[in-house]
Amino acid sequence: MTPDRTDADAPILVIGRTGQLARALAAQNDAVTACGRDQFDLAQHDPAALLDHHRPRIVINAAAYTDVNGAENDELAAHALNCTGPARLAAACKARDVGFLHVSTDYVFDGTPGQAPYAETAATNPLNVYARTKHEGEQAILDANDTALILRAAWIFDARGGSFLNAILNRLDQGQPLKVVDDQISTPSWAPDLAQALLTLAARTKRPSGVFHYKGGDYASWYDFARAAAELARPHLNCEPVIEAVDSSAFPQAAERPKDTRLDAQALLDAAGIDAGDWRAGLPEVIAQRYEQRIG
Repeated sequence: MTPDRTDADAPILVIGRTGQLARALAAQNDAVTACGRDQFDLAQHDPAALLDHHRPRIVINAAAYTDVNGAENDELAAHALNCTGPARLAAACKARDVGFLHVSTDYVFDGTPGQAPYAETAATNPLNVYARTKHEGEQAILDANDTALILRAAWIFDARGGSFLNAILNRLDQGQPLKVVDDQISTPSWAPDLAQALLTLAARTKRPSGVFHYKGGDYASWYDFARAAAELARPHLNCEPVIEAVDSSAFPQAAERPKDTRLDAQALLDAAGIDAGDWRAGLPEVIAQRYEQRIG
């Protein structure tokens, strides 16, 4: 168990500022100080100086190299942001008795049909450079800080940024038909839901350590997710959305994607009382923000 501090007024330091999760964390808690790369480059800067300046009671690392295809040709940068940097930060937190929470990914699993839903104890087998560097980061963090808590999550989305959700909505706004894969399955995670889970953990005077899974609601394929978004966006579109289900072979990519990475989050519920989120409840909020009105 993590012997973290009890001063509730001490800041929560979030690494990352413009990402979906970092924005959600800052929006939900006034005690959050979010550091962008211009203030702290996780891959290069000294974490000790950062911690000594801000004196947080807990650090949440929401920064990562997330360009899955780009990582195939930029492994050094991906490794620095997903492994080496987080491990140095975790070690600095350990030395100062500062709690450390880190967000990882469902992609550490290969998604072999019939293996999901994955428990934390399931064998990992990353299929691409991004996933491998995230998995190596998990191991390096726990080697550096045995009180760290790592939360694996999948398919994080919000109302802004270059996410899959905004990409499909941009196409629908333009009246373009879509082809969306239906053979990649996981659990979408609404960024505010995931942020709330992390902040709940951050508030604990004692919290579990090690790797846990966060579940953002019920399971879906990318096609299911796109259809749900299109249905909510329909009143704002100039024509009926057209979305065709295809398999992954229709979109060859540099990085191989796992097919089924559904996560079993029972351990998080048992250890910390944190239940699954509900991406289907969050999606109307995202659509409403995009089109600047509430959808009932």
